[in-house]
Amino acid sequence: MLKAGKILLIIAGFLLILDAFLMALRIPNPLFGWPLPCPLTLLALGLGILLTAFGSQSCCKK
Repeated sequence: MLKAGKILLIIAGFLLILDAFLMALRIPNPLFGWPLPCPLTLLALGLGILLTAFGSQSCCKK
């Protein structure tokens, strides 16, 4: 779970950078005309944070 969370956070980071450039240049989102920031970016970020939190040692009971 921790590895999947880290991968999702890396993907979300790249997508957030892309969204920031698109917003700065006032270019609409190329994916289905969705708003910026893209809902897929926010979904990947949220899932990555949740999986990282649940997979970390601080959440696990010893």
